[in-house]
Amino acid sequence: MPSEKAALQGQTVTFVSTRYGSSVLGGAEQAVRSYATRLAADGWNVRVLASCASSYVTWANDFDPGTTIEEGVQVSRFPTVRTRASNFDALSGRLFATSPPSLDDAYAWIDAQGPDSPELLEAVAAVDEGVLYFIPYLYQSTVRGLQRAGVPAVLQGAFHHELPLTLPIFDPMVERADGLSFGTRAEQQLAHQRFASASGKPQVVLGLPIEQDGPSDPVLARHELGLGDEPFVLCLGRIDAGKGVHDLVDRFSRFRERYGIGRLVLAGPVVDAPAHHPHVTVLGPVPSEVKFGLLAAADLLINPSPNESFSMVVLEAFLVDTPVLVNGRCLPLREHCENSNGGFFYEGVADFDAALRRLLSDAELRQRMGQAGRRYAETVFSWPAVRTRFEALFSRLP
Repeated sequence: MPSEKAALQGQTVTFVSTRYGSSVLGGAEQAVRSYATRLAADGWNVRVLASCASSYVTWANDFDPGTTIEEGVQVSRFPTVRTRASNFDALSGRLFATSPPSLDDAYAWIDAQGPDSPELLEAVAAVDEGVLYFIPYLYQSTVRGLQRAGVPAVLQGAFHHELPLTLPIFDPMVERADGLSFGTRAEQQLAHQRFASASGKPQVVLGLPIEQDGPSDPVLARHELGLGDEPFVLCLGRIDAGKGVHDLVDRFSRFRERYGIGRLVLAGPVVDAPAHHPHVTVLGPVPSEVKFGLLAAADLLINPSPNESFSMVVLEAFLVDTPVLVNGRCLPLREHCENSNGGFFYEGVADFDAALRRLLSDAELRQRMGQAGRRYAETVFSWPAVRTRFEALFSRLP
């Protein structure tokens, strides 16, 4: 009987991503690289089509155009023809103030959203074998690219509750897709509620492969980051009001005033700095080699984001036995907690305070929940488990 790896030889998949590279930040972009490098290592013929941009804010051409081989993956990058307009936020405000916006205005908005790269779209149209795989839904490369697909196409939308999801351009996009992939069952349910055509398509709740790719030495991480010996709770990711970080700082500040315990550490790129608080430490970006050590050093991870379709950092915390506290209004985050028993979720002030106080005061509870989270992450989101679901979806495509 042929080995599982040998059975994969000859499969071809072309990922279409806004940006690509080991230095590129972003959940969808990390997902593309995670799938692409692992599939290539397993014997698939893997290609990536992306813009030359490294920033979704500017779409400036930071990478050279052309084709390279990176970690076993054939990567082709194409230049953008314009950077994002300085008045883009004003354009968005006008569009979403119109109910409902016209189809023409919505397409003009997605072109302004970018990355505006005619060469990238031409490369998508030229793909004549295998499967095209688009991530995420919110950009020109996906909306316009799916229109040009000449082979079976999968859409991994990374859908979550946000105003753009209401735009009429996304209905034909979903209808055009031959298959759908989701990070969580909550995301799948949202897609079925929003798009009439979603339920009849081949689809899978795929998730992402989660593996520890660095040391988890909490002592070294504390030393490198100057954190000392004080217990702390951690928020790891983009420091941005849109990610719920400012709300978290407000909640934690009030919690600290009431109970006098705890320190909040914010780690990640600072997009929108929160107000100063004596018991909140803003580290900024942290080196990748100390990330898992920082997660292991924390008493718990807090993810306050109201809009996520998966959340890698929650599963990464589980891998080092760290429990989590998440925004319960974000159903995918809540799903991870309910399925794993590795975390609590909150909505109001009282349940935030109760959950945080209980976790900070009970080391045995933190240990049990962290171990439960690890079992969940290792069982459901190991690469073999994710690959099996990936193969199952591909086997059902036309």
